[in-house]
Amino acid sequence: VVSVVGELKVPPLQNGPMPAVVLLHSNAGIIGVGDFYAKALNSAGIATLEIDSYTPRGVRSGNDRIAPVLCDRLQDAWGALAFLSKDKRFNAQQIGVAGFSSGAAVAIMAGMGVRPARMPRQNEILPKELVYAAHFALYPGCANIMDDQQRIRSWINPGRPQNWGTTGKPIHISSGTNDDFDFDPKSDCLRMSKEFPEIANQLTVRLVEGATHAFDWPNPPPPSHSPFAKAQTGGLVTMRYSAKDAEQAQKELVDFFKLHLK
Repeated sequence: VVSVVGELKVPPLQNGPMPAVVLLHSNAGIIGVGDFYAKALNSAGIATLEIDSYTPRGVRSGNDRIAPVLCDRLQDAWGALAFLSKDKRFNAQQIGVAGFSSGAAVAIMAGMGVRPARMPRQNEILPKELVYAAHFALYPGCANIMDDQQRIRSWINPGRPQNWGTTGKPIHISSGTNDDFDFDPKSDCLRMSKEFPEIANQLTVRLVEGATHAFDWPNPPPPSHSPFAKAQTGGLVTMRYSAKDAEQAQKELVDFFKLHLK
């Protein structure tokens, strides 16, 4: 695909260029979760751009046979940064990214410095110094990033052509202790700093006690088998909405970007 679409929401103009946050959806696509966070960010004076990685590619969800994989979605995420950085309404040094599930994995990889495949390091579209200022990852399925050696680790590890070196910018993970997308939801995200020591100083993790995968989705589907769970070995995934945890995560996300996009 040559281009993707997104919904840009810009709060009333302030004095000077404003900060912005790119939102990356889960395998479920655009389901309203991104808008829940966008409204709070907009109220805080932060613009949002929610990217739709599926509709332009003719797919409905991450389960479709031709759905984009993470390296495709990295292209979307970095393209969104390049797009916003050229708009004089926004401060190119104050653009963050937040993702949900697979979108959260992409946000973490961006903070690690993983760029689109085959992009030359000397280019005018996405120079090395153009990076996201902060990364917020909600229930990213940490085991997928760390333990899928063949399909993910093989191309994101330091030293691989796509990994240009850590950006040094903050990465925050918020994930539930009952998130059965992971092998051990109480420890998988916590061991990421050991698996990737080069980002240890960037990384913070908050475990949401009792929360499942996608705890902020008001109308999740019933429990079902996901081929993407547990480092893509597959497993039963339960999603249960928690209004309390969703509201807390929303505030946490807004506070995070108010702190780091200034």
